Amino acid sequence: MAVSRLGLRSKIIIAAVAVLACLAALASYLYVRYVDVVRFSAEHGRITVDAAPVSTLGTVLVTNKGFALYMFAPDAARRVTCTGGCATSWPPLLVDAGQSVASGPGVRPGLLGTAPNPGGGRVVTYHGWPPYTYLGDTAPGHAAGQGVDDEGGYWWVMRPSGQIVGN
Repeated sequence: MAVSRLGLRSKIIIAAVAVLACLAALASYLYVRYVDVVRFSAEHGRITVDAAPVSTLGTVLVTNKGFALYMFAPDAARRVTCTGGCATSWPPLLVDAGQSVASGPGVRPGLLGTAPNPGGGRVVTYHGWPPYTYLGDTAPGHAAGQGVDDEGGYWWVMRPSGQIVGN
């Protein structure tokens, strides 16, 4: 009797481990698919900041692929403070060597610039703020990161005028 009960427990434990392994594999696959979304690209050697309607927020700054750009309150319009793991979830708009920054329709060219990236290279700035994309935005036109308190501060989208939405 005790041997059959032990065998049943072993089978239940093995089945539970197998189910957990399958769930972990599925989660890994979905994460890779989720992160694999291309949020911006350089076209003709330029990183372009555009303006477009996003969700219910109105017209805000977006990448050339239509993904919302966020400002991180701790940056205080001075420097990049989202680094390491933070920059994994909130990738900054990077400018590679030899690339320039351009403004799309409705974006003020005089507010565009670049700043040093603590991780190396340079990042785009707008009105002094380094803009970031958000991995939670899985499609253009979404702003799942708007007003989120994450990584030690709040994240906000910005209008082409330089006004932070929701601040």
